[in-house]
Amino acid sequence: MIKNRTFMMGLGSGLVIGAVLLQLMWIGQGTTASQTQELTKEQLVAAAEALDMQVVEGSDELLTAEQWEEKKLGKGGESEGADPAQKTGTEQPEAPEQPKKPEPGEEKKQESPRVTNPAKPKTPAKAEAQIKVNIPSGNNLSDVANSLMNAGVIDNKQAFITKATENKINTKILSGTYSFTAGESYNSIITKITTKPSN
Repeated sequence: MIKNRTFMMGLGSGLVIGAVLLQLMWIGQGTTASQTQELTKEQLVAAAEALDMQVVEGSDELLTAEQWEEKKLGKGGESEGADPAQKTGTEQPEAPEQPKKPEPGEEKKQESPRVTNPAKPKTPAKAEAQIKVNIPSGNNLSDVANSLMNAGVIDNKQAFITKATENKINTKILSGTYSFTAGESYNSIITKITTKPSN
């Protein structure tokens, strides 16, 4: 008996809740339908403008933005075949001059163009970009030559060491950060590393 009672109460409450929801749904649909039926054309246009929309009649032709522009340009009193430069109000450029055709007797007189081998392009001068090299305290001439070689300031380590040894700078090298250019002369490099850096 308790099982039937619980079942019956659940079934009854389900029916009641379903009926209430169905009534609410009908009321909602009826209200929306009645509101749209009561709107006048002016009210509908005003509501559409408030939503940044546009009301279109069923007989109106729907166009894309490009088609609209073409149609607008076409209705401006200008012919469809008119030059686009004239439609937009810009000046039309002058027609280029046509090349002159040689007369029948002149064709034989013209020489064939001479073909020459193109000149080899000159290698551009190396950019004068500054290369900064740091020489720590205690570096000997070989260490300095390695640093300069790795930075791309010199391209022959042994030639630099030979030139520096001739100038007897082994004990005169000062520590600091120096600015060089690629391919700088050895004498200029030696002068820089034996004088105190500016920075």
